[in-house]
Amino acid sequence: MGGRRKEDGRAASSIRIEDLLVPVFVVMAVMAALAGGAIVVLIGASVTMRYFAFAPFRFTEELVGLLMTAAFFLALPLATLRAEHVRVLVLVSMLPDRAARSVGILAALFGAAFCLWFLALCVPWLEFAFDRNIKTEVGRLLMYPWMALLPLSMALSMVAFLARGASASGGRDTAQS
Repeated sequence: MGGRRKEDGRAASSIRIEDLLVPVFVVMAVMAALAGGAIVVLIGASVTMRYFAFAPFRFTEELVGLLMTAAFFLALPLATLRAEHVRVLVLVSMLPDRAARSVGILAALFGAAFCLWFLALCVPWLEFAFDRNIKTEVGRLLMYPWMALLPLSMALSMVAFLARGASASGGRDTAQS
């Protein structure tokens, strides 16, 4: 009985954490969608300029690359929290509930470890760009605001992995939908 209460307490605390994270992650995902829309508009405008004014925008490729990277890293925490990314559930769906929970916890720990490792690699890179005021080659766009999304996304994705691991459903809660 006491073990059940401890599990319920862990699940309740992870739900509270998720309740705090979801609005932030949704705003980030909306920004990712806006970045995707900006990509379409920018490419459309550049193609229009190329064929009608014979002068495409010079900076289109750089800005599209930055927007694409931003869109990915802005959407990553929400996709991680909701486990709406590519997952292989064949093995997990065959496991008993207890083993599936253990696999879910282990997967969350591996995901969090990867995010921590990626974060450790991103920060010096960001500091280097900030210290030297690095800009893109053609458009002369500052790089560090774009690069700051990577460590932010990795830190939030790590929190999302840990929140998913705390709920430890083993992936079954979204496998049915």
